[in-house]
Amino acid sequence: MNIKIIITGVLFLFLLVTNYKGAVGRIERKNQWTGENQWNLGPVSEKEEIAFMEGRHKKLALIQALIGALIWSGIVFGLMSIFI
Repeated sequence: MNIKIIITGVLFLFLLVTNYKGAVGRIERKNQWTGENQWNLGPVSEKEEIAFMEGRHKKLALIQALIGALIWSGIVFGLMSIFI
C-alpha cells in the first residue's frame, strides 16, 4: 500500500508542474521552452482571456492544473488498487 501512495504522490507532483506550465503557456500563448509567442497551443476561453488581462491567469492555471492532477492521480491510484 505504501508504494502505491508514493507512486501516486510522485505522479501527482509531476502532473501538477507540467499541467501548470502548460496552462500558463496556453493562456499567455507563449512556448514555455523557448519563450517565443505561439498561437496554436490550444483554445483559450473568454474567462481565461479576462484573467490574463487582469493579471490573475497564473492562479487560474494553478487551479486547472490542481484539478487535472487530482483526477489523473486518482485514476492511477484506483487502477493500481485494482490490479496490484
